[in-house]
Amino acid sequence: MHSLAAVLAVCCACGGLVIAAEHPRLLFSRDEIAAIKARAQHPKLRPVVERLMERAEALQKAPPLLVSLTKRGEKDAPGEMKGLSAARNLQGRTLTYCMAFTLTGDKKYRDAAVKELDHALTNWKVWVDTAHAPPYDLMTGEVCMTFGLVYDWLYSDLTPDERQRLREGAERRGLKPYLEGLAKKMFWTNCHHNWNAVCNGGAAVLALALEAECDMSAKTIQSAVAGMKEYWDSLPDDGGWNEGTGYWTYGHRYGILAAEALRRCGNPGGAEVFQREGVKKTCYFPIVFNPGTKLSASFGDASGRAGDPFFYLLGREYKNADFIWFGDRAGLRAVKSEGWPGEPLILLWRPVDEPWLPEARQGFIPVFDPVYTFPAIGWGLMAPSQPDPPYFLGFKNGSLAANHTHLDLNHVSVACGDTMLLVELGARSYPADYFGAKRYTYYELGTPGHNTVLIGGKGQTPRKAGKLLGPFPPNPQSSAPRPPLQEFVGVADGAYEVPATRARRHAVFVRGRYWVLLDDIATPRPETVELRFHTYGKISGDAKSGWTFEQDNAALDIVPGTEGLEAEEQSPDGWIKPVKVLSLKSKDAADKHVLATVLYPRASKEPHAPPVQCQRQPEKLTVKAGADEVQFELSADGWKLSGVK
Repeated sequence: MHSLAAVLAVCCACGGLVIAAEHPRLLFSRDEIAAIKARAQHPKLRPVVERLMERAEALQKAPPLLVSLTKRGEKDAPGEMKGLSAARNLQGRTLTYCMAFTLTGDKKYRDAAVKELDHALTNWKVWVDTAHAPPYDLMTGEVCMTFGLVYDWLYSDLTPDERQRLREGAERRGLKPYLEGLAKKMFWTNCHHNWNAVCNGGAAVLALALEAECDMSAKTIQSAVAGMKEYWDSLPDDGGWNEGTGYWTYGHRYGILAAEALRRCGNPGGAEVFQREGVKKTCYFPIVFNPGTKLSASFGDASGRAGDPFFYLLGREYKNADFIWFGDRAGLRAVKSEGWPGEPLILLWRPVDEPWLPEARQGFIPVFDPVYTFPAIGWGLMAPSQPDPPYFLGFKNGSLAANHTHLDLNHVSVACGDTMLLVELGARSYPADYFGAKRYTYYELGTPGHNTVLIGGKGQTPRKAGKLLGPFPPNPQSSAPRPPLQEFVGVADGAYEVPATRARRHAVFVRGRYWVLLDDIATPRPETVELRFHTYGKISGDAKSGWTFEQDNAALDIVPGTEGLEAEEQSPDGWIKPVKVLSLKSKDAADKHVLATVLYPRASKEPHAPPVQCQRQPEKLTVKAGADEVQFELSADGWKLSGVK
């Protein structure tokens, strides 16, 4: 296999005899194939090879991928699936077959990959998911990337007829619609979120694969690179991503794959991506917001855990063992699972036998601050230790104009062990109108569906901006002791439907053991305020001693330090599964409110939080929790943390 150099090719689209590019070249070269086979024998990668071959065999018996024509939110016919799901399964199947063929030389895997591509060309009635507008969308971008990678990977092992058939089909159903979308100035051409990287990145990879054989390639590559620059310009130097860890994975998967292919082919827009400060640090975003091995502290529509082979590509690029460590933790998917490819790319990118790798350093554990912020997006996380914290608090602020955001400034989530006790609801399977005018009428998207504050019974307004300040004091150097108090301050001034000159939430981490929340609200007219806390656990307690959220042998004590609040346990019916809400509401309207609340995580069998008292003077506020006294002082710009006894 791969024995013939691709020197000449007849390209009908170009109308003549041309010198073809060397293949493969997008992810690896022909000269690297021997090394890929040798690496596959490495003890570290043998389990990956075994899983890949198991899946390649299982897929031989899988039913054909049938694309549904039903709309978003509508039920598919038996055996059919939405276009995006089919596109992801196509990519997983074909790249698995390609790597199985490369490792074994068994032609049945090559034939299976070609059969899948032919099926997508001839039997899929649409290459645009029915939830989106034609002529080009996420589905088209994903299928374009698949065709580009497979065409390049198998080029020397395809017959001339197969090359022509696959090339002309991909041009007709992929590149031509891409250029039509450019002409229509569709929003994905230069937007600042995942659509950009997926749509432009997929087209770029296909165009690179066909570069010497197709007259649409040059314009496609030039336009895609220019478009993706807008995507990468949206990645701040701290590496955070305001779409959350789920869409971070999705957009970066396509953006980084495209950058790697561009770099390998010597095109602009590839090497430059890997030189960006934000790209060098971006894997710390999911490492921080996916603590432990099971939970995610992310926010927004797709708050699931991150996991993708590009952790290995970036870890190899920067010799960063932390990225490799996190990639290893994700493990391998079940044999019968489908979707985006894992094992083929792991085998290409996971480095071995390097002295900087985790396995070469006894007892390796990543070292990063347990109190960590991404100030550019307004997200932070507090824990007593990392990477496997006994408990943590996630804090959300930032822009309400971010893609897939909720109306959730100053929203917090809290976990103890592997149990989320103060929960982020995330999102349901997207209904037809989820991204339309009614978006924020869905419970989980509006402010009432979050662990934050309502003012005058009202929530926040789309497209407003907040900011996260802190931590105060800053994190110490690794050799210095941690301060007894560390604080985040979330600023949501002017972000509510009700005018609010001050809407601040202080989250004070006391001796690394518990948190004091201080909500500081000022309005031009008297208003009530309400604190809301969501849990899937059991709620018990009362106003005198506080409430406890309990689930799976973990507990969170919520103890108000402010008297005179009306407490109510609610079971909102706007969410897709049973969830309970503790509502703490001021009895009286006022133009200034300051509410102190202690959040105390613990194992169920451990003692409850100590008694909490709040002492208020005109310009001083003391929150007593057991022997601790957390002190705030009133300034011209609201309450400020002043110290602890």
